[in-house]
Amino acid sequence: MTLPGAGGTCHTVTPRSDAVNQSCYAGLHESGLFDTHYEPGSIGADLALRGRIEAELAGLGEARQRCFGYAAYGAIVAGLKRDFAIAQRQPWTDIWHWPVERADEIINYLQGRHAETLGHAAGRRRSA
Repeated sequence: MTLPGAGGTCHTVTPRSDAVNQSCYAGLHESGLFDTHYEPGSIGADLALRGRIEAELAGLGEARQRCFGYAAYGAIVAGLKRDFAIAQRQPWTDIWHWPVERADEIINYLQGRHAETLGHAAGRRRSA
């Protein structure tokens, strides 16, 4: 893709290979809007760990949607923020800045919520 650059010249840009939650056009030697660099040893610096947490969150969202019949992502995020004392004004992705040692705590929390959801669904089926 070609975009106009400074001085009327055009630059050919390609999506970044590490473009996870980043602007795909952040390749012109200037910081992109969504460029975030995480400290070594943080959850965000470990792409596999981030992917695992995101997958757990997505699985929980899908399970709650099947169980309760509506997109429950907002409620899940609100619960996560509440239970991990993340300020309301902060995004839940603030956890990416946390030390990698806390990742198991987050994953266990999400898996526990998923198990609760499945247990709730089983209870609803038994009482029906």
